[in-house]
Amino acid sequence: MDSSKTPSPWAVREQVDRLRASPQFAGSDRLLAFLHFIVEETLEGRGTSLKEAVIGNAVYGREPPYDPRIDSTVRVEARRLRRKLQDHYAGPGQSDPVVITLPTGGYVPLFALTPAPAVALNAPAPLAEGPTYTPGFGAAVAVMPLRALSRTAEDDRFADGLTDELIYALGRAQGLRVASRAVVFQAHDQGWSVPTLARELGVDAVLQGTVRRQDGMLRVTVEVSNTKGFVILSDRFDAPDHEHLRLQERIAATVLSRVRLDNSAIRAARVSPGPVALEGHARIYRARQLLDQQTPAALYEALEIFQRVAEGAADFARGHSGVADCQCDLFRLGLVDHAEAKAAAEAAVRRALEIDPHSVEALTARATVAAWLDRDAPAAEADFTRALRLGDHARAARLHGVLLTILGRHDEAEHLFRDARAIEPFSVQQDIAEATSHYQARRYAELIAAGASQGSVPQPGASAEVLMYRALAHVFGGEPDGARALAEAIERASAKYPGLIYARAEIEAWLGEPERGWRLLAATETMPATAFAHATLAAALNDEARGLAALNRAIDRRELSTVWLRTDTRFDAWRDRPAFQAVMDRLRPSKAAARAG
Repeated sequence: MDSSKTPSPWAVREQVDRLRASPQFAGSDRLLAFLHFIVEETLEGRGTSLKEAVIGNAVYGREPPYDPRIDSTVRVEARRLRRKLQDHYAGPGQSDPVVITLPTGGYVPLFALTPAPAVALNAPAPLAEGPTYTPGFGAAVAVMPLRALSRTAEDDRFADGLTDELIYALGRAQGLRVASRAVVFQAHDQGWSVPTLARELGVDAVLQGTVRRQDGMLRVTVEVSNTKGFVILSDRFDAPDHEHLRLQERIAATVLSRVRLDNSAIRAARVSPGPVALEGHARIYRARQLLDQQTPAALYEALEIFQRVAEGAADFARGHSGVADCQCDLFRLGLVDHAEAKAAAEAAVRRALEIDPHSVEALTARATVAAWLDRDAPAAEADFTRALRLGDHARAARLHGVLLTILGRHDEAEHLFRDARAIEPFSVQQDIAEATSHYQARRYAELIAAGASQGSVPQPGASAEVLMYRALAHVFGGEPDGARALAEAIERASAKYPGLIYARAEIEAWLGEPERGWRLLAATETMPATAFAHATLAAALNDEARGLAALNRAIDRRELSTVWLRTDTRFDAWRDRPAFQAVMDRLRPSKAAARAG
């Protein structure tokens, strides 16, 4: 074991997933919950708080609160966990890349990397053999006819229509050339393989897909293969089986948004993607899919991929831009502190813009750093505007809209959200941005209506943030039953979010059921929550003293959520009081800073 190196947080979380599948942990759900809790607390920098009582309350849910003097459960379970870890690494886990141990006498796990094979070098492995870019006129792609797996006439028509929509959408993109429909379909009818098709038509990639119907839903799967016939990226879209024409347009727009290569030389048709750019793009596509999920685990996995791309291709800007985006989003969710996010994001943005000064993604990342980390609205607006002038970009339009919401320019924000939704219709990030904006603009009816259009029961994987804002809209919009119906789904979805860990208790408190909230507020020192989350729970319980103290802590930590203090309905009861105004004064720049700006 190499104790001189520390694995990344994502590598540690990936190792926990391996342990879940280990035969040593089969049937040990509670022990895995124990392991997950102490690992997450340690990764989030709260290892020093891992005491016996904390674990007993958090993992084993004792009522009344766990007392280690009369209950030895945690000590016994810790011994079992140590033995199972030892058994795993002595058996099926001998070659695992990360080793997790629990030292005797404590509850803070240790993480270390397994020694790499002797042939491995310290230098990052290249993404692929060959150049990043080659002389040419942009990227070339062939779109094969999509197949309807059910072979019904209706699905055949849908597949043909979607194929045409994809050809049309991709053909409009800067720096992207699409092979003639007639030529590609003729080659398809002759049974050409993907390598033969790519060679004969001189394209860099081939897009294929399938359509199938199940339980009133349409599932469309799209995959892109390289010139050797290997799938380098894939995507899947599920939607209700109605409004076929609109669904075709939405899928084609989302595919276009995700497959376009963000490189100014390719957009200008001065170069073509080489092996490194194609491989890098495939990995970036996967990382951007993860980034869109906006969950802690997905963000850490995306960050790991972006970092590998940045290390493996010195002249490829998109890995660096992605690192910056991940750091900003991790900070937004309260998963990393301001100093860590700012240092990493700024360094990544600088490198991305050194490689490609006209990268839309890099300019968007720099704008996000200015907006979220520096609170510099004029600089952020300038970069968002510049990015959007260079090309359509859903993230730029979306985050620019959020910034305008913060500034109270709600109608302008709505225009940008519509633009972003048109560019990338299928997007969890878009759902979050619109829900945030509608709530902060106090447009509760719109937020409630958007939720109603998705059905009364939240879909699996629904965004925790969207569910929370929907519930708050029901609370403050005078529809308490709607909020109550969402409470259980919110608890399931929000457990891993430091900013939402009290979400269910807060909603219940707003609905006149404060018991859970008071218990949690009394244990705030042991909970992995942001200070702003403490403040909103205190607001729901009308505990002004603890709420204002939490808001001051949130400002000290520069938590991003404090940008909403001017508009968040939850603080209305305190808004006119001098103590709250004193908190608000801390958010206003000093006169000297305002003059310098």
